[in-house]
Amino acid sequence: MNYIHTTNYKLYKPQIKHNFKIAVISDLHFSYNISEKKLQLIKDFLQSKNPEYILIAGDLIDSVDMIENNDEKMRLLYWLEDTGKICNTFISLGGHDFFQKSDDRSLGYNFDKDFFAEINNIPKISILDNQSFCDDIVNIVGITQSYEYYQPKNGKEEDKKKLLEDLHKLKNLINGLPKEKLNLAMIHSPLYLNDTDIKEKLKEFDYIISGHMHNGCVPPILYELWKSTRGFISPNKYLLFPKNERNTLKYNDDKLLVNGPLTMFHECSGSYQNFNFLFPIYMSIMEFTNDLNYDRKKIYIRRKYEKCSK
Repeated sequence: MNYIHTTNYKLYKPQIKHNFKIAVISDLHFSYNISEKKLQLIKDFLQSKNPEYILIAGDLIDSVDMIENNDEKMRLLYWLEDTGKICNTFISLGGHDFFQKSDDRSLGYNFDKDFFAEINNIPKISILDNQSFCDDIVNIVGITQSYEYYQPKNGKEEDKKKLLEDLHKLKNLINGLPKEKLNLAMIHSPLYLNDTDIKEKLKEFDYIISGHMHNGCVPPILYELWKSTRGFISPNKYLLFPKNERNTLKYNDDKLLVNGPLTMFHECSGSYQNFNFLFPIYMSIMEFTNDLNYDRKKIYIRRKYEKCSK
């Protein structure tokens, strides 16, 4: 489908000094199946929105296998270089960013430090792997959910206990945040991010940015009609109609944004990727304002499909 779907939020924050925009994308799942045309469309669209920051909330690549070919790796690095020319861009890591395709689960982990170092050498591009970025406006923290979180011993569900353990180890990173700045956490999987115990750990953040759920594979025809945060199925295919599958920001007390994917069905999903033409590219635009007219209980939201010009 030659469309980009944007969810535009206007968010009141009295502590900010001036209005600014953050563009949120996730789940590119870069592989040889991601065309140059698609990469160019994403870059051009981001540039047209004139954001101050771009957040890429995990699963930049589909598997480590996808960047073992030097030509493919350079294709991705050139795209990131172009993206960095728009504005400061921050990347958090999802499970696909450090998984290698293998039938043997014990061989599935491959954290390519050299590749991530190459990305960090690109001007205005930063991977936040349990790290933070802070300037006069924002404090952005990227939290990496560990391999053990995505691959628990039961072989099925993501591991809430492991996430709590990991967040405890990061207490110096997620506590004592600067109240005069906008505090954002980038965490790829939102499955437990509305859980009471997890929310307590992350309570100092203004917003938590995630992806991972691929809108629960809800097709565009139903996306607007079905007024729910649920989808049809979770990425691990073990949960039917799970929560936190789709954009969740509705009220001022809400903190969790679940971004739709740039690529609905990725290379690792096999023949399902033949249905990508049915789905748009998904993005979120967060516009922050100190305008009192937007100090209301319900968040101002606009959604629209825009036909790509190329």
